[in-house]
Amino acid sequence: MTIGDASPARLRRDLLAHLPGSTLDAVERIVAAGAAHGDVYAVGGAVRDFLLDRSVVDVDLVMECDAPAVTYAALPDAKILAHTRFRTASVTIGGVRIDVATARDETYARPGALPAVAPADINTDLRRRDFAMNAIALRLSGGPALLDPCGGIDDIAARRIRVLHDASFRDDPTRIFRALRYAARLDFTLDPHTADLLAQSVHYIDAIGGERLRREIELMIAEPAAGAALEAAQRAGALQVAHPALTWDSGRSEALADPVVPRVPLLPYGFALLAAGSSPDDAPLIVARLKLKRDEAAAVTAIASMRKVAQTLRRPDAKPSGVVLLLDRFPLAAVSAHAAIEPDTIARRLALRYLEEWRHIKPALNGEQLIELGVPAGPQVQRALQLLRAARLDGWATDRDDEQALALRFAKSIRDSADAKAQIELNLN
Repeated sequence: MTIGDASPARLRRDLLAHLPGSTLDAVERIVAAGAAHGDVYAVGGAVRDFLLDRSVVDVDLVMECDAPAVTYAALPDAKILAHTRFRTASVTIGGVRIDVATARDETYARPGALPAVAPADINTDLRRRDFAMNAIALRLSGGPALLDPCGGIDDIAARRIRVLHDASFRDDPTRIFRALRYAARLDFTLDPHTADLLAQSVHYIDAIGGERLRREIELMIAEPAAGAALEAAQRAGALQVAHPALTWDSGRSEALADPVVPRVPLLPYGFALLAAGSSPDDAPLIVARLKLKRDEAAAVTAIASMRKVAQTLRRPDAKPSGVVLLLDRFPLAAVSAHAAIEPDTIARRLALRYLEEWRHIKPALNGEQLIELGVPAGPQVQRALQLLRAARLDGWATDRDDEQALALRFAKSIRDSADAKAQIELNLN
């Protein structure tokens, strides 16, 4: 289906037909419950993506009545998250998130503030949205109708992103990140006036609260086209306003798309890449500004302190046991980010050996077996395990027999030391 073929009836039929069965059932129940109070519309991304022949991953519904109450009535057994302040409700059915909202108008007391909302009609609701391509509504109740008061369908056909009024980025500076993210994801361009407004409004990012700002960056990192989105944010100056120590380039894009360690946690890894040029003094400021979650904060703090580590890793004679002792202290996401963008060949090679091989090497013997061989229970067992691991890493213990011989010598050294200490004390007495 082309955009020109998008008759309301066909669009409604095909959009609903593409939803999983359980999701479709939930949407139809919400529409039926809402229709008793007025019309119900699919809006925003679901309509946009369907017009672009893209998969619909979320469904946004709008109605001119109490959306949370309708949702609870339609899905009494579902786990629903309601936001009374914004008159919205969210539920995930069949792996698809369904957001249900009361049509509203918004006013902003200051740049970056959360809006004050008031009930409104559907046309007012569409005109208060971020971009014209998201201001399209498809009526799902009664006769089909397609509302496009802002020319969003033409923008989708032209593959452009356009704000609806000149104060859009000032009112809600998170739209700056959203515009860049959509442009990367959809391969759209900002229309010239919108691009000018974005450039003039970047400084308003400083007014965004930490949690909201972190969330926008998390969404960028999680995008399939994350590298392009973050590079655009770098060019626009958005990252630098978020914090001057954050930076992004094409090398980081490659590292994010193909992490050094498979299954490395994506968001901590992304934040570690963003903060890879920061100093130990910068790290706590980044953590505080973005209100980072625990794993993200640990990755940023670690990557900022790895400059000193790099000095040690640049030694070609560094022993594997020393590298492991050094890098075991850091989160995997930070070590992976360091290895991905480290310019020094030797340091990069050692970090990669740690990630791919050395960190997995463990002694064959366990603590109970060491005690059976004569190592005293307590801290000495941990010391013995460290000794055996170092021996394995550096190649002077290659099998279980080698480890047993080392453990026996270690236990004997402890006994000899204890005997010597007892003899000294006896002589002193």
